[in-house]
Amino acid sequence: MKKRKNAAAHLRPKIEKLLRESNQKSLALPQILSALDMQKHDKNILLDEMKLMQQEGLLIRTGSGRYGLPDRLGYLTGVLQGNRRGFAFLRPDLQDEDIFVSSGNLKDAAHGDRVVVRLDQKRGKRRREGTVMGILKRGKRRLVGTLRREGKKYYVTPDDQRFPGDVQVTLKNMKHIDSGDKVIVDVEEWVHGKMPSRGKVVEHIGAPGSIQTERLTFKHRFELPGKHPPQVLKEVQALPGEEEISQQVDEPGRKDLRDLKMVTIDDETARDFDDAVSIEPLDRGGFRLGVHIADVSHYVREGKPLDREALKRGTSIYLVDRVIHMLPPALSEHLCSLQAGRDRLAMSVIMELDAQGELTDAQFFPSLIKVTERLTYQQVEAYLADKKESKTFGEDAVPEMIDQMDLLADVLRRRRLERGTLDLDLPEAKIKVDDDGIPVSIEKRTMGRSESLIEEFMIYCNETVAEYLGEQELPCLYRVHAVPTEEKLLLLRETLTLMNVEAAKNIKVLKPKHLKGLLEQTRGEPTERLVRYLVLRSLPQARYSAANEGHYGLASGSYCHFTSPIRRYPDLVVHRILKQQVAGGGFSAERIKRLESRLPGIAVQSSERERAAVEAERASIEIKKAQYMEQKLGEVYTGIINGVANFGIFVELDNTVEGMIPISDLGDDYYFYNEKAAALVGERTRKTYRLGDMIDVQVVRANREEGKVTFAPVESE
Repeated sequence: MKKRKNAAAHLRPKIEKLLRESNQKSLALPQILSALDMQKHDKNILLDEMKLMQQEGLLIRTGSGRYGLPDRLGYLTGVLQGNRRGFAFLRPDLQDEDIFVSSGNLKDAAHGDRVVVRLDQKRGKRRREGTVMGILKRGKRRLVGTLRREGKKYYVTPDDQRFPGDVQVTLKNMKHIDSGDKVIVDVEEWVHGKMPSRGKVVEHIGAPGSIQTERLTFKHRFELPGKHPPQVLKEVQALPGEEEISQQVDEPGRKDLRDLKMVTIDDETARDFDDAVSIEPLDRGGFRLGVHIADVSHYVREGKPLDREALKRGTSIYLVDRVIHMLPPALSEHLCSLQAGRDRLAMSVIMELDAQGELTDAQFFPSLIKVTERLTYQQVEAYLADKKESKTFGEDAVPEMIDQMDLLADVLRRRRLERGTLDLDLPEAKIKVDDDGIPVSIEKRTMGRSESLIEEFMIYCNETVAEYLGEQELPCLYRVHAVPTEEKLLLLRETLTLMNVEAAKNIKVLKPKHLKGLLEQTRGEPTERLVRYLVLRSLPQARYSAANEGHYGLASGSYCHFTSPIRRYPDLVVHRILKQQVAGGGFSAERIKRLESRLPGIAVQSSERERAAVEAERASIEIKKAQYMEQKLGEVYTGIINGVANFGIFVELDNTVEGMIPISDLGDDYYFYNEKAAALVGERTRKTYRLGDMIDVQVVRANREEGKVTFAPVESE
């Protein structure tokens, strides 16, 4: 059976090559058998592999029973992003421009489903539209919502409003449940036409309002992973203990770097340490920079339960009040974590750079390291601001190391900006919570020199690894970012023009090359944050890909994620590939083929899990912000209008809290929406609320369950 499975896996590249190079857009099964020189008795092996390819969206079976590649047939595969108004957008796997799908063209597909969409050619339409042709994989069958009774019937209103309409439910075996309670519904039949979705309540979470109900509701809504399965924990328990780490110095290719001085620099609350940094000045000028990353691949072996669970999770999820780890804490916080003063296994990248930051040499190898000292961002920031703070370090060599790091980081940052990197660092919310998870303060947090220092080294290391694997013509999981589309840039220019942004006035046709200049020219202006946000919104999402498509935002021709294998699965994959090349004797043709067949699927899974994690993290932040603002009802703040719609005005405060002024609450006049001016205008008073304007607002409502804050305008004296 195993031999048959391996034979089928090797067929995939041949099938793709055949269908890609064929003069016909699709081929019948006998044609494929003949072209691949397969006999009739091999038919089932071929069909099994093609069925898997169909499930992954890599192959389309037409209505006439022929087979072709999606893009050659005018089809795209991807994940649907629903909208509360009933329509959706397809996020394609292999393209970066979203496809609009109207409610009538969704069939019975719903938010989160992996689908095949046919592109529709419609004259006069600027945006691309499509029709769902098939569902490859349901995104969700279980939804969290609020139960309500209507006569003798029960309905559940989903918390996630991207699932339009209520679900009619049955309450079999459910006792002590009341209208208004939070429940989980298993959807058995999705909405189709005028018929509502149908399902059954499978779990009663509880009455709204309690901390326990809120936590369980959030967990189920975002399908957050729970505890690691028993077979995974069993595998972790069987791993070699900490006392055996030093013995791994005899492993082929592993170098003993325990005498090399290196530090970790992280937030003071960090518990998992992926990366350590060493630096030495070169006699001829320049630097020897060492980036040492936890060798997670030594413990997480490909195909084992621990590896399968890591791929399923894809990433760690960082909520405001807790972390949901990709790997069990025994690994993420202990065995793999680069704790100061302890022997640890690492993958080291030693880079020699000249004084201008040009790479002159790079070495890659597994290592045995011992971090000299654990530093915090706050500690390093204080030292860089006042060199007298050096007394806070335990090692005499540390201050000189930080000086060298600061010097090199500045060189690398200037190089990146000169080549065209977009400077899009936006302030983030720093939310402090008490022991019960209740927010006690929210502040705007900007990246300091200490964080920027580490970021520069990690970016440089990621590029160096990606370029090396590319030069070796080895498979790799790249981090890619496409150029923004003409449609998005046209919309951005229109918005900036309406805001009277001087930097955009003389640009008739906004091109990708103009974005860097826009960001530079608006630096220091009151609208700087809003312009950065609008530019960011016009860019496609970065994603993972088995093909090197470059990274527009970083202006990098070759980029991957390598520096965080404790919390990101793609980094672990890249580690394995690099380690096998430099210390494992290289790759066989069979291993290359296996990687080429698996990496596209891993890229899609990793990108999907990343988006799901980001969605949960953002929701966690918005919920805590709303919970914090519940304590500030009636207070007045100054904010900036960062969005205007026909139903209201969005305002962001200096502490990053965003709220809305509903148009129905503007009682001093009748306001109409002027789309061309991106403004709400009073019919009688001509009072105008425009994008980018500063405004005083009062907090009137806050809903932690929905993560929403409502403001009212305050007249300035």
